[in-house]
Amino acid sequence: MTALIKYIKMTVLVLIAFVFLWLAGYLAFSANSLLAKPQRPDEITDAIIVPTGGNNRVKTGLELFAQGRARHLFISGVNPQTTKWEIMKMWEGDVALPPCCITLGHDAETTTENAQEARQWISENAYTSIRLVTSGYHMNRAMLEFSHALPGVEIIKNPVPYKDYGPRDKKFWEITFSEYNKWIFRGIILTLTPRKAIIVEDKTSNRSGDE
Repeated sequence: MTALIKYIKMTVLVLIAFVFLWLAGYLAFSANSLLAKPQRPDEITDAIIVPTGGNNRVKTGLELFAQGRARHLFISGVNPQTTKWEIMKMWEGDVALPPCCITLGHDAETTTENAQEARQWISENAYTSIRLVTSGYHMNRAMLEFSHALPGVEIIKNPVPYKDYGPRDKKFWEITFSEYNKWIFRGIILTLTPRKAIIVEDKTSNRSGDE
């Protein structure tokens, strides 16, 4: 009986410690999602990559592209019915954007597929650096997926600030709760999954995207 009581006490302590660590991690994750700022905002990369998931992401990608932060913009996970011209209409700036240097990926539906779609595109263009543009709450998981899919490629984080809700809104906590648990789960999976080097494709055709 004494051994059983000790076992139960130890189990309870382990569970309490686990819950405490999970909660501390969740609060840190939520704070980071809200407060994260773009890394090296003035640095130029080979490409800007935007996984779809909200107009603010795409608009930010277009703005950075217009500012000359990269020579090519790749937007992953675009609805197959959406054309490049419809995307370009979202740009409200004065600088004309070159359609030749904007590529849309239509195959991805998840963050994992976004990373794989970007991997294929990068292998075709032999790029070595990207600026990853996505929502603040999504950035940690996106970095997991893209870092795993793009070994040897420098990734600069460019989180998009919250505009629709904040810590006082229930929606904020629902989203960060979901993202935090997905981040943990995918982190475990990817840790156990070997990374594959990118094989650069030998292409002599025009690298620009088309619809």
